[in-house]
Amino acid sequence: MKPVTRSYLFVHTAVFLFGFTGILGHVIDLPAVTLVWWRALLTWILMLPLMVQQGLVREITKRNLKVFGSIGVVVALHWICFYGSIKLANSSVAMICLSTISVMTAFFEAWFNKRPVMWKDALIGIAIIPGILLINGTISGDFRLGFLVGMLAAALSAVFASLNKKHIKTSESLTITWIEMFSVWLFISLLLPGIYSWSPDAKFWPDASDWFYLIILSVLCTVVPYALALKSMKNLSAFSAMLAFNMETIYGILLSILILQEHRQMNGWFYVGVFLILSTVFLHPIISRKYQSPAGSVS
Repeated sequence: MKPVTRSYLFVHTAVFLFGFTGILGHVIDLPAVTLVWWRALLTWILMLPLMVQQGLVREITKRNLKVFGSIGVVVALHWICFYGSIKLANSSVAMICLSTISVMTAFFEAWFNKRPVMWKDALIGIAIIPGILLINGTISGDFRLGFLVGMLAAALSAVFASLNKKHIKTSESLTITWIEMFSVWLFISLLLPGIYSWSPDAKFWPDASDWFYLIILSVLCTVVPYALALKSMKNLSAFSAMLAFNMETIYGILLSILILQEHRQMNGWFYVGVFLILSTVFLHPIISRKYQSPAGSVS
């Protein structure tokens, strides 16, 4: 198999596995905050052998701990909002919210790098508004809070993606993820005493089925796809990778329909809104590529 073909296989397998996170968030019977605590802990522990094998633990600096530990707090808030959206609404609603990340990232990157927003990013941002309004206006009133929390999750994801991109040259990608996973776990560990004193009856210990799904979430939907995505980046352009990762929402919604039968909770207008948003999101990298300057910088 040619290297590029293998890379496409790796990235689409990774994105397909990421698509299961919404379903697993639905079936794991734990509060969103507790679910994230367990996922971060298990992922951090499972990544430790890789860190030791590649000798990356010795290369961790105080600066990296400070920078990526801080970003990990944003990751924690993102995951809490993402799984909170699933608990408050459903997997389909949470996944369609995440599809706006690439567009939001363009705005946050401009902000963090103190440069004007590019005109094509602004147009794409405006173009997704009708789809967002259509979904918000047609979903059940019980799901609207979940939709708003899901949009907050997307915004937080765009924030930490922009911050990671700004600082990624200072460390290996695996090291960054490992530090951030530990930060997620530590940050939520500080929150848990207050949360459980406020809500002492909330479930903390996973039962047998929760353990099964948590391990799948940590191994097959975090560590494995992350490793595959890293391998694929060696032979794929940023454009190809972005198009592939935009498929995560489609995979997630299709899996929610097939496994959880969530289409019974939605009307046709919801999927019209989904189509409008996804069409715009897929146009974003295409337009960016078309108007890329010869030197490689986007105008």
